[in-house]
Amino acid sequence: MLTSYCLASPQLNWGDDGAPHSTQFDDVYFDKDAGLEETRYVFLQHNQLDERWKSLGSSNKSHFTIAETGFGTGLNFLCAWQAFLASAPSDTTLHFISVEKFPLSKSALTNALKMWPSLETYSQALIAHYPELSHGLHRIELAQGRIQLTLWFGEAEEGFSALNADVDAWFLDGFAPSKNPEMWSPTLFKHIHRLSHQGTSFSTFTAAGIVRRGLKEVGFEVRKVKGFGHKREMAVGELAEQTLSLTERMSQGEAWFNVRQNPAALPTNNENQNKHVLVVGAGLAGATTAYALAKQGVNVTVWEQGESVACKASGNPQGMLYPKLASQDTPVNRFYLSAYLYASKLYSQLDDDAVFWQQCGLEQRPTSEKEKQRFASLLENKLYPESIVCKHGAEGSIFLPLSGWVVLTDLCHKLLDHPLIDVQLNTRLDALTKTGSVPLSWQASTQAQQQSFSHVVICTANDTHELDFLPKTPAYPIRGQVSYLPLEAAKKACSNANEDSAKLTTEHVLCQKGYVSPALQDTLHFGSTYDAKDQDETVRTEGHCRNLRILESLLHLKENTLNEEDCGGRVSFRCAIPDYTPMIGPIASPVELHSHYAILSKNAKWKCHQVAIEQEGLFINIGHGSRGLVSTPLSGAYLASLITNTPSPLEQSIINKLHPNRFVIRALKRSNAN
Repeated sequence: MLTSYCLASPQLNWGDDGAPHSTQFDDVYFDKDAGLEETRYVFLQHNQLDERWKSLGSSNKSHFTIAETGFGTGLNFLCAWQAFLASAPSDTTLHFISVEKFPLSKSALTNALKMWPSLETYSQALIAHYPELSHGLHRIELAQGRIQLTLWFGEAEEGFSALNADVDAWFLDGFAPSKNPEMWSPTLFKHIHRLSHQGTSFSTFTAAGIVRRGLKEVGFEVRKVKGFGHKREMAVGELAEQTLSLTERMSQGEAWFNVRQNPAALPTNNENQNKHVLVVGAGLAGATTAYALAKQGVNVTVWEQGESVACKASGNPQGMLYPKLASQDTPVNRFYLSAYLYASKLYSQLDDDAVFWQQCGLEQRPTSEKEKQRFASLLENKLYPESIVCKHGAEGSIFLPLSGWVVLTDLCHKLLDHPLIDVQLNTRLDALTKTGSVPLSWQASTQAQQQSFSHVVICTANDTHELDFLPKTPAYPIRGQVSYLPLEAAKKACSNANEDSAKLTTEHVLCQKGYVSPALQDTLHFGSTYDAKDQDETVRTEGHCRNLRILESLLHLKENTLNEEDCGGRVSFRCAIPDYTPMIGPIASPVELHSHYAILSKNAKWKCHQVAIEQEGLFINIGHGSRGLVSTPLSGAYLASLITNTPSPLEQSIINKLHPNRFVIRALKRSNAN
């Protein structure tokens, strides 16, 4: 099934004063005369945000979450951002979640926000980080991580069903209910309730019956108060009682995929500054996880058993950002699309001077006639915006302008260079035991030391099998040999073979059956072999021969032009998972899963909201295979959201597909089928 990630554009009219007007809904985006005052009155004042934010530090809560219906021009978000920085303690974080079916383009957003010069600093930052207009969930980090914006581009009901978050206040905005009644469905209100805890507040500019009744039916107390300006009334209220725990609300019938810790099970003083997380492994997975946690104010210790950072598969000299986007709308493809967009922005933010990251783009050539037809269909059906994928050349290729290449070791060092991160090399995790109950902690041991941590994240790739105190995983290694060829040697070989050495120069990454990146320090890096069931760690001549034939094909050189004796190389082992999807999330005992969820072996469609196995703060992050540069940054942000108990940057269906429990659950369900 071909499914488009492109979104319908809003139909706009621009008034003489520059204000946007929706012709689809015959309504304005904001009051052109008093838009700021209306936002501050309706949403900030009537959710009592100033007082609630000021008390964040003393209430032992370090973050606050707002969810909104209808992002529009982002005016409500910008006002909340400005007010939060003015009111909240400096060590707290604002999470703002919003949905938008018809997102504005970056140029339309720029035009709309010109009307509010007092917000220019904030609006310019939003515009600079505004996501590509593709269907799904997008995470944007602003103000050095203090402001976290999560945008869902698509239907509101679909977006809120995808969320895994605990909301403190609702901005029920959007076009007037009389103009857009379809949005205010019973399912939408059920998800508003699911995402709310006792005391969660709401405010809305409207007093329409469809909104008030919907909120009352799911348990909110609703009051009418004076509206803004000429509007006579508006509605406000809060959720008086929430009988379901956080884990029950997030489970949505699949309790075996729980990723949350109930706040009631945590000590009242266990906010970010009191957490101390152990990350085991200093490759891409470990470095991005540590970085995401440190950005949220969490102290992190990284144990690496090797002598250097990124000493194994993450240590190749030049890696490429290569998402391999599919034509099908699956949770796994949505994960890689979201992760790709997130990674591209993160690398650009980390390396303004283009020292270790070059966003030069990537040309993906078809490997067969079938793939050529798939690329053509992908372009013809406009499955992705052109800013993500477009046509390239006459060979049936596609081009990914947001891609590029990275010096992997430099990236890992940059990620780990943070005052809240302590990296300890030559340090192997030998034992791990639970201690205490509330708060639960983990005693981690090496040959030289023992230390207590609030959470532990295992990022040890293929070495995970050596940790016999953890449940076994289905991960397995795949050998890969990359080759290096000095440009001078390549030019000489071309001259000897009467080939044009200009072909050695490529301005972007080339991929087909292998890859080559633009030269780094006058050296071409290319490959890579894919050798299953091969544990040989030595660099082999035959591997160079295979890689050179791939390189010659990519550069349109005659076969056997380049010489293997001129090559250097490196062998490492990808960590692969049988379903080609990483394992990311909390670790649970297979024995306990079988015990508590055995009904699945008799009824594979059984639904369960009651979480039987509590998440205890032990996580795994492995199995990124050949796409770690794409998948690890968002995976790290996701794990940080679980540890800090903040909104997930991944939609729930993706969480389930990444969950380490999925293999046990599949086996239980298949035993029913057999």
